[in-house]
Amino acid sequence: MDESEVREDILDGIGLVCFDLFGTLVEITDRRRPFVSLRRHMALDKVEKMRRLAMTTDLALEEIDEAIRGGATVAKIVAARTDIAHEVASSRLRTGVPQMLSALPVPYGICSNLSTDYVPAIQRFAELKPAFTIMSCEVGYMKPDPEIYELVVAAAGVPRNKILFIGDTPSADIDGPRGAGMRAIHVDQFLSAWR
Repeated sequence: MDESEVREDILDGIGLVCFDLFGTLVEITDRRRPFVSLRRHMALDKVEKMRRLAMTTDLALEEIDEAIRGGATVAKIVAARTDIAHEVASSRLRTGVPQMLSALPVPYGICSNLSTDYVPAIQRFAELKPAFTIMSCEVGYMKPDPEIYELVVAAAGVPRNKILFIGDTPSADIDGPRGAGMRAIHVDQFLSAWR
């Protein structure tokens, strides 16, 4: 089976492709891990609350820290903001993504777990022209919450079994979409069919 046959097989019966964003279409070339210093001395339940608030609200870092009583210093908040800015500035489209998107025979959308500080990254790339974007920080749900996949189905305008979800995180981008009745594959498998 040659590459074009593999592509046709993957897209057989598909009416829309839904991509994750970071790690799938976009990569960060200068990883700073800004949340690590904020959560270093936190109990696990606070770490999970911080993650959920960061991904499902538009709260600023200091508001999140206050809400969970995380105890971060001003210096740590400033350092985290600086690290986030560096990560956003260092983001780029993965190799092969522009060519793949321009050759994609069906429309595509984007559904991503994202804190509000990372949303500007999507606006940096004119090559990204999704039919819709569903960002966790804007809709109040995050993958693998079942509700976020229902938003994808509603936005897609095609039956759920005709949606192909592509991402890099098994629980969020493979298992979650499949549980919602969509097809799903890992981004590396998908991109290899386009090389």
